[in-house]
Amino acid sequence: MITRHTVGNALVLHPRERISPEARTVALSVDPDPDNDIVILDLQHELPFDVWDTVATELRRQRLRRGIRLVVCGARPETGALAGQWLSDRLGRPVIAPFGRMIPGAAGLLFVHGTDLGGWVCYRRGRAPAWQSKRYPAPAWDGAATDHLTISSTCAVEPLPGGVWLRDSRDEATIATHGGRLTSAMACLPDAMPVLVGCPGTAPLRLDDVARFWRGLAPQGREHARFIHYGPVALPDGEQFGQALAEVLGCAVRVFTGVPTGRPDDPAMFTVTADGGPGWQVFARELAYGPRTALGAAATPRILSHRAPAELGEPVGPGVYQYAHDAVVEVIPSGLWLRAPLPSRDADRIRAVPLDPAQARLVVDDPAPAVADRHRELAADLAARLDPATRGRTAVRPSSSVAPAREPAPPHGARRHAAVQALVPPVPAPPPVDLTVAGPVAAPVAPEVAVSAVTDAHAARPAVSRGDAPRPAVAGAAAAFSALAGAEAAFLGVAGAGGGGVTWASAPTMALPVHRPTVAPARFQRTPVDEARGVRPGPDLDEERAWFRRAFRRQIAALAADVARVLAAHPALPDGADALEYATAVRLYLTAAGDGVDQALRSAEPGGHVPFARCVAAGTRPLPVHSGVTYAAADLTRADLRRIAQRRVLTDWGFTNALAEPPADLPGDVEVLIWSATGRRTGALETGDGVPSRVLFLPGTAFAVLQVREPAAGAPGRLLLRELSAGDAAADGRARYDAMALAALDRHVAGGAGPGTPVPPAAARRFVGVPGLR
Repeated sequence: MITRHTVGNALVLHPRERISPEARTVALSVDPDPDNDIVILDLQHELPFDVWDTVATELRRQRLRRGIRLVVCGARPETGALAGQWLSDRLGRPVIAPFGRMIPGAAGLLFVHGTDLGGWVCYRRGRAPAWQSKRYPAPAWDGAATDHLTISSTCAVEPLPGGVWLRDSRDEATIATHGGRLTSAMACLPDAMPVLVGCPGTAPLRLDDVARFWRGLAPQGREHARFIHYGPVALPDGEQFGQALAEVLGCAVRVFTGVPTGRPDDPAMFTVTADGGPGWQVFARELAYGPRTALGAAATPRILSHRAPAELGEPVGPGVYQYAHDAVVEVIPSGLWLRAPLPSRDADRIRAVPLDPAQARLVVDDPAPAVADRHRELAADLAARLDPATRGRTAVRPSSSVAPAREPAPPHGARRHAAVQALVPPVPAPPPVDLTVAGPVAAPVAPEVAVSAVTDAHAARPAVSRGDAPRPAVAGAAAAFSALAGAEAAFLGVAGAGGGGVTWASAPTMALPVHRPTVAPARFQRTPVDEARGVRPGPDLDEERAWFRRAFRRQIAALAADVARVLAAHPALPDGADALEYATAVRLYLTAAGDGVDQALRSAEPGGHVPFARCVAAGTRPLPVHSGVTYAAADLTRADLRRIAQRRVLTDWGFTNALAEPPADLPGDVEVLIWSATGRRTGALETGDGVPSRVLFLPGTAFAVLQVREPAAGAPGRLLLRELSAGDAAADGRARYDAMALAALDRHVAGGAGPGTPVPPAAARRFVGVPGLR
């Protein structure tokens, strides 16, 4: 019994009740064939001998007129060839079937490999089988990457679904690991053949082996070849990979700066880290290198294609984008270059800086102090807006450190002093202070600083009136760069009077950031990197807890006895030394000392407020859950409300403070009502002058925007939100819960809130604001 179903672009024939996962995946991902009908035989078990008659009968019933591209799932590799010839003879139609093992690649590609060539073979009645391609869909370079070849005693060439791989031939286990990753992830580009050179974790590949491969490559392959530096390669000292290839091959070569992944029509390209994993998403995607000239000078690599996210601005030239009225961003091989509209004299040297797979460079022109400060602010703003994979591996570097000024030529008479000067040991220059936009795997190049410096950074920022354009959120960046000029560093890097830097992990004391009033127009928070999040991605808080114990030893000593009595009076709360310290962090946060913590978290900058917030979050989780309506207020313009209405979800990266009871006298012209699912009641840990009805949402909590109403005729505006949980991923479930929460909030609004509960004036500002806004 054969059952047929049309799934995606394929007709699936299966003898069982359900289609296998393998067949379903292939059917849903395979591209349509313009010349053939795609038929998938889902044969997952040994079948009776007459199954092929049944298949042929079923295909006749479909009255298909074109050829058939046959995919066989769940059977031995030789089954495809046998079935292809048999069905072609029986149906009188051409059948294209796999000869060898079919391997699904990225984005629906079907790659066929075998010991004897292997590939897609066309079978016709009365004719000899004809090999067609290695891949389906077949790229323009398909015939140049079909065979497994031995290049030398240590190097082999292996065809991959998305290209070809020159790699060491001895370490089979390591090769298998990386080969599986490349097979499933690397995109098959229609007009470019990636040639991966080297394998992480194996011996360096020799350039002689690359030259042997190149000499045996057909002209079609050379035209489409794009080399990728995938693993260790033995290069001359100081030579770039692409330049070394151009020299040894004696011709111009094209190099991809990363491995293409995703859809072939719009692939993403990431650098390759030392372990073969993805690094940062490149901007300059394809570079051209040529052999050196007769004078021995290597030309600056030419960018043939690049990625330009919308954040860079409008294009004003090849690879150049208008970021601000007085600054442009240029795509360079190593990353981005923020500069004045006219490039500096060091442009060639900046453009020649080689790509670092582990870290993207955001080079900033610093020709004069006034211009340098402006460029540094813009650079930090740009770095914070990049995609997470790139932002997490971006280092902001001044141009003076990337391309140091050339030494002036010595006067003619000074040459006789060279021998004497050579005997004097040089004084090492101080290393440049760089700003690293931290990420999950970023290697910081500048020390972090205790958060006590945050207050200085915020105090130094000039106020922005509602009529002015908002300044970029770059206080931390400008402070870090000020160290280059010898000024006091703040927030990300600090040099004490005696020199040297500190980090929050080693700081002996800690001053919490102070809340600073903001008069700028409301802005949405940007997503912080892991190092700036108030909730740690993993459960291990040993480092944060040890730091809290050291940095706040005096406060812990003063509060511990009272907090211990609270825990003893509430059996549902955990006990033990760690629970006591976490609960003490919550108590400290709930006092006036914690007023500036949320503002610092919402800045998306790393600092000492982050480990403190993580301890607070750990102490908040065991508190009782509040399910139902909560209250806050906001002071927003109509334009702010309209911008919020356009957003479906607001995410707050600080703690969201709300009230379980209607407030009586909160300032603001907008009522904010939030339906809580996991908010925590903090009453047990509040102080005598605290807010017993407070409900606290952890950093990173997302809220669905259900309804926005602007103020009208003396009535306040209203913003209705719902806390989102992990179960809201499905669209149908999300819609259902949104409707239920909105109905409950509407009923509550219609029923009236009563006289309201007073909020202590000192704590009122914690409950004025909208989650997700700064």
